[in-house]
Amino acid sequence: MATIRFKENSYNGADNESVLDTLLRHQIAIPYGCRAGACQACTLQASPSQIPDDCQQGLSEGQIHQGYFLACQCRPMQSMDINTVNTSVQKIPATVVDKTPLDDHTLRLRLSCRLRWRAGQYITLWMKDVARCYSIVSAAHLEPYIELHIRVHPRGIMSQQLFANTKVGDVLELQGPLGNFVYEQEHASQPLLLIGSGTGIAPLIGIAREAIDYKHEANIHLIALDRTAKNYAMEQLETLKNSAPQCSFQTEQTDNTEAIISSQFPNLRGQRVYLCGGQDFVQRIRKKCFMLGASPRHIITEEFINFGSQDSN
Repeated sequence: MATIRFKENSYNGADNESVLDTLLRHQIAIPYGCRAGACQACTLQASPSQIPDDCQQGLSEGQIHQGYFLACQCRPMQSMDINTVNTSVQKIPATVVDKTPLDDHTLRLRLSCRLRWRAGQYITLWMKDVARCYSIVSAAHLEPYIELHIRVHPRGIMSQQLFANTKVGDVLELQGPLGNFVYEQEHASQPLLLIGSGTGIAPLIGIAREAIDYKHEANIHLIALDRTAKNYAMEQLETLKNSAPQCSFQTEQTDNTEAIISSQFPNLRGQRVYLCGGQDFVQRIRKKCFMLGASPRHIITEEFINFGSQDSN
């Protein structure tokens, strides 16, 4: 059982308990968000010799050298002396330049900031000590803003605030971008199959737009799944289809995705597949695509983080 020493106090951790859970169990408030190591909101600092090997994924070499680690992923094997870090130096101000409801439950937010990004990457958006990850729809070389599609959840701390109170001209804070869920030009001759559930279609629209802009040679097909009769991104999907003859899409209001893929794409050998959505959805469809012949190295995935009953992408 490891002891966590923090701000001149000591806290005993339970077996296989993360540093984050130890502190929260002792009612110590620190910023956190996804609990999955993606948003980096719970970054803390310790002596590098005390830090386990698997809790620094996604951090820069400079941060690792300084002893930064992700508290939600850190299950210490020995006692640790930890400190907070100044995350304000990592945050970038971003001005809201557009806020448009796409339907009753989905918000389009456009942010202007001094940053370079790729469609399909994600940023961590901050409001005080609340952090949430959102995938990027826009491409930096095509638009001068970061576009996010945000599903508004009834108990979502961040999404409710953005939907109800945020207005054009407000300045938010973000970190990133992170992630490798992007279009790769060296695969221009491979057909692309892009499958997204809910707002999982958002980064796929951006990836398809980049592929078209980079003169992708093969077919591009998007499958957009949602619970509603009319997909929230229908207008953008139509625009995408009309922008290139090799691009097509379909919308489905069903969870029987495996059957749809099997009937339309019985042989995925040689295709490059992008999947985006909830963890269960992505894992199921990845398995199905592999069974239909897609190479594991040509199945690129992005799983949305589950915030329980609160915000997710």
